[in-house]
Amino acid sequence: MTGFLLGLLFAAGVALLLFGDRTAAARAWSSSASGKLRDLLRDAGVDWRPLTVIAASLLSALLAAAVAVVISALPVLVLACACAGAAVPVAWLSKRREQRRHERERAWPDALRQLADGLEAGLAFPAAVRLVGEAGPTALRADWRAFQARTRASGLGTAIDGLTERDERTAETVALLLRPGLLELPAGGMAPALRELAGVLSERFEARERARSRAASLRTEAAVLALSPIVLLLIVGTASPLYLDAYRTPTGTLVGATGGLVIFGCWLAMRRLGRVPEPRRSGSRS
Repeated sequence: MTGFLLGLLFAAGVALLLFGDRTAAARAWSSSASGKLRDLLRDAGVDWRPLTVIAASLLSALLAAAVAVVISALPVLVLACACAGAAVPVAWLSKRREQRRHERERAWPDALRQLADGLEAGLAFPAAVRLVGEAGPTALRADWRAFQARTRASGLGTAIDGLTERDERTAETVALLLRPGLLELPAGGMAPALRELAGVLSERFEARERARSRAASLRTEAAVLALSPIVLLLIVGTASPLYLDAYRTPTGTLVGATGGLVIFGCWLAMRRLGRVPEPRRSGSRS
């Protein structure tokens, strides 16, 4: 009896360690995913909670699956539409985030030129910053107002560090210029450096916009090529309904799922080939 109890306690201890590690890993994964979702919502400028995004994904998946059932009750098609529908909210947030990043990237040269104009007009640096925060490019006004508030509360060094909170290489470049410039150069001597940096950022933005335009064309071609087999299958099925019966069997479902995964993989490969690497901070992960 004693041996049985010892064995039972030993097994319970092993199970507790195993399931405890799994629970901790699951919690860590959940915390990481929730943090990434919060960062996505913040960068997209959407005042939602992570649970709202999850609920929207579930609702979108159900609607897409219902539409697929109405069009053609193919198990593979229903599953593919449900997966695509679930990804719609996250894809929309990612698209919105990229648009906001492009707006900020476009606004940085104008903000730096306005800051340089203020310095050349004889304004002190804090006054020039306040001018940009009040009348500068809309996409960056909040950043410069926060810069001014940090300067008053914690000093200039903390304010410059605050510019690099976002994962943006352009903001880091501006911070690298401001840090030595404000310590080593007079206000008037810093204006030409700001204006020169604005010109460099403008040229870089124009080059990236051309690359993004080509990448958008390639993404459109990838979407058309990926959807063509599905549309062709539905057209043939409409003309000959018995043709689709083969895909409703277990073997047909397996073949359809395999073909769908191949199409999806080719679509991802084409998108990756046409992806334009976005500038990130030098210390950030790619």
